Amino acid sequence: MTKYIRNFCIIAHIDHGKSTFSDRIIEICTKKKLAKNQQRILDNMDLEKEKGITIKAQCVNLKFNYKNKIYKLNLIDTPGHIDFSYEVSKSLYICEGAILLIDITQGIQSQTLNNYNIAKKLKLKILIIINKIDIKNIKIKTIIKQIKKKLNYKKKIFLCSSKTGYGIKKIIKNIIKIIPCPKLNINKPLLAIIIDSYFDNYLGAFLLIKIKRGVLKLNDTIKIFNIKKKYNIEKIIINIPNKKNIKILNCGEVGWITCKIKKIKKNLIGSLIYNNNNKINNKKIIKQVKPQIFASIYPKKNNDFNHLKKSLQKLQLNDPSLTYEIEKSIILGSGFKCGFLGILHIEIIKERLKREYNSNINIINPIVNFKIKTKNNKYIYINNADKIDLIKNIKYIKEPVVICYIKSNNKYLSNIISICNKKRGKLKNYKYINKNNNISLKYKIPLLEIITSLSNELKSITQGYCSYNYKFYKYKKSDIIIFKIAINNKIINGLSKFIHKNNLKTESNRVINIIKKYINKQLFNITIQILCNNKIIYRTNIKALRKNVISKCYGGDISRKKKLLKKQKLGKKKMKNIGHVYINNKIFSKILKFN
Repeated sequence: MTKYIRNFCIIAHIDHGKSTFSDRIIEICTKKKLAKNQQRILDNMDLEKEKGITIKAQCVNLKFNYKNKIYKLNLIDTPGHIDFSYEVSKSLYICEGAILLIDITQGIQSQTLNNYNIAKKLKLKILIIINKIDIKNIKIKTIIKQIKKKLNYKKKIFLCSSKTGYGIKKIIKNIIKIIPCPKLNINKPLLAIIIDSYFDNYLGAFLLIKIKRGVLKLNDTIKIFNIKKKYNIEKIIINIPNKKNIKILNCGEVGWITCKIKKIKKNLIGSLIYNNNNKINNKKIIKQVKPQIFASIYPKKNNDFNHLKKSLQKLQLNDPSLTYEIEKSIILGSGFKCGFLGILHIEIIKERLKREYNSNINIINPIVNFKIKTKNNKYIYINNADKIDLIKNIKYIKEPVVICYIKSNNKYLSNIISICNKKRGKLKNYKYINKNNNISLKYKIPLLEIITSLSNELKSITQGYCSYNYKFYKYKKSDIIIFKIAINNKIINGLSKFIHKNNLKTESNRVINIIKKYINKQLFNITIQILCNNKIIYRTNIKALRKNVISKCYGGDISRKKKLLKKQKLGKKKMKNIGHVYINNKIFSKILKFN
């Protein structure tokens, strides 16, 4: 019966203890103590275990006896990092309630506030829980007052310690009391929504679904909206937390199904599943997020292009926040322009392509979307500097600015401020977050500066004792210029980029040094030009290889030597006009900083 079902997710900022909190709930509901090697049981990817973060939202189906009634608890553990915020939003759409977990030592942080506002907008029942109360010398009453005031929250705030298990059982009982059951109809025709998916090489696509109305049984025939083909349900699986095959998924329940879907050409998340006789109008409840950062991915070997394409198709099934489209480069061949939610997202996708799909790839330096205003008062978004000449009557360019939250130790404060100021950052505030002299800084920084080198520089000056995250703030008018490279008066496609005018001298010197080091000398002079907004601002030459044409002239009339030198000079001039300068892959990889 639906009245004994509770669908809820755990939301919080990164490192506030969601995964440990989930482990304690699983222990109480299954009545089994998890071993040390089983901790973070819902983090089942190797990358999650290595980095100590949650990347994919995971659902587990639990049972709890409350007042002699067995309740089904469908718990979803979500990521805390902003790069995986899509996992949080799609989880919230299919729940009736949410647990907002707050670390007592950290308080309300950016993702805490963001997740709370999303849950509130969706009119979910929210339980606010303060975690890690086992830490000594903490003023709990003061912190509760601060949280209630900042979130305008008037209901009871619960306390727990995920480490010791204190307060967890009481919280489970309050989940049952406060979070409502799904308001659904078991007698109407089948309607289910796809929450998540992944690809299995043997069984095809696995779909995580929630039954909105009706029931779904093994061997039922279903349709997916906008896909004409009919499918037979081969398996229905729930996690308790180990996988278990079942025969029926009731109204309001969440579970995995497979129906041998081998070819996927579209993002299925948010699509509706229905019966043959049940006609529906599909409105995608789960909205697709827009990528913030773009980077090009190329296979290291050209004949691996098709393998990379299939890998991206399968990976996108599991991570729909990844977008891609085919692009071609004269030097690098065929590849993909991909959209990501952030720097960590790029790193995770790179590792997953390598580990899960054996794809050897080069990732070109990430770029961002720029907002161009024309003299006709139209806005155009662009991330490819090679296409800037197609836009006419440009009035000005805006770049994305983010709010960046940096955590480190007070002894590195002056170094952090120095680096952020060089990156055009503006300090909004900073505060001490505990008695160990740890500090939190809030900066406004252009996203372009963050994706280029800020991360590495922060780690370097703080000896790795630093963490940061950011969220989009707004587009701001800026002195952005289009940086181009020409060799022998020919613009080299693929090397153009958007940079800020403050970085022009540094970037020009870097590029010139790379070209001079790796380009092969010719029998004619090679001219290197740096262009800023199509105006030459820097020029240098690589001198020609000199062949001594008069080496065999022993004595004789000087006019013969002059004649040979004049002939050589004319030949070099002609060769410069028709000669081809080969730009090797090393130049591209160094300038574009392949990863």
